[in-house]
Amino acid sequence: MRIEKKEVVVPLDAPRERLDIWLSHRFPVLSRTQWQERIDEGAVFVNRQAARASRKVQPSDSIVFSYPMRDEPEVQTKLPILFEDEHYWAVDKPAGLPVHPSGIYKTRTVVTVLAQLEKYHKPYLLHRLDRETSGVLLLAKHQKAAAAFQRVTKEKAIQKKYRVAVEGCPDELWEAKGFLFCLPQTPLPRQRFFAPVAPENAIDAQTCHTRFAPLKHKMGLTLLEAELFTGRMHQIRATLKSQALPVVGDKLYGVDPNLYFRFADDVMTAADWRRLRISRSALHCTQMALQHPMTGAAWQIDSPLPQDIAGLF
Repeated sequence: MRIEKKEVVVPLDAPRERLDIWLSHRFPVLSRTQWQERIDEGAVFVNRQAARASRKVQPSDSIVFSYPMRDEPEVQTKLPILFEDEHYWAVDKPAGLPVHPSGIYKTRTVVTVLAQLEKYHKPYLLHRLDRETSGVLLLAKHQKAAAAFQRVTKEKAIQKKYRVAVEGCPDELWEAKGFLFCLPQTPLPRQRFFAPVAPENAIDAQTCHTRFAPLKHKMGLTLLEAELFTGRMHQIRATLKSQALPVVGDKLYGVDPNLYFRFADDVMTAADWRRLRISRSALHCTQMALQHPMTGAAWQIDSPLPQDIAGLF
């Protein structure tokens, strides 16, 4: 267990509410009661002074707090190389390995692992995969190559295909065109929703477009191919959840939203894990195809379906 410290500045448009309420809204990993306990323990400071839970936050207040953080988990850090030249390389990211440092993960990430290799002292991450998502991940070896890749991205000239296992049995190809958005006062952090038309109370609505095709069925499950025409956070998972096809193993968009909180509190039971079927979201980036940004040649990178997902079928 280690102690982490964080400093935040209250935005100018923030509501003038109690400190414990503001913190619980901004950092819902702890409940309001838990934030009150942290404040009473003297672990929260406002403008360098010990604070009270009832203090009203003001715009531009500097809030510093500390919190216990679990030791960094052991994760698979072996990165099989799918492609490499003088400009780029593609790795087959294992499930569970974050792409960059965040939260509890500091050294066991794709970027930090590659940075430890002398010749890759400054890897340029070109896109992201969620921690539990496996598959093709592209990185650049120098800034010019990274900039060239971003130009291809802006031109929407990249084909991305995923394999995803869902609860349910759709039997026809379909396209999901609409909007991804957040909703106010959603109990699950970072959760997004999909709808053909965004509701009036939608927050940060973004257009999205995904094509889904069923590949295999077994015991109430379906293996889908998902082709992305936009690249939005949680696009596949949120879209499928909103269409009553929750992703197998997904704690945030899966069969039971309460599993997210039980997993976060480390109180998962054997029955909970059986409901999830596998220990991570059954989502794998299986292919990326584009013209090589530096040479113009056709470029396709493929990653085989990992055993934990393939084993479901």
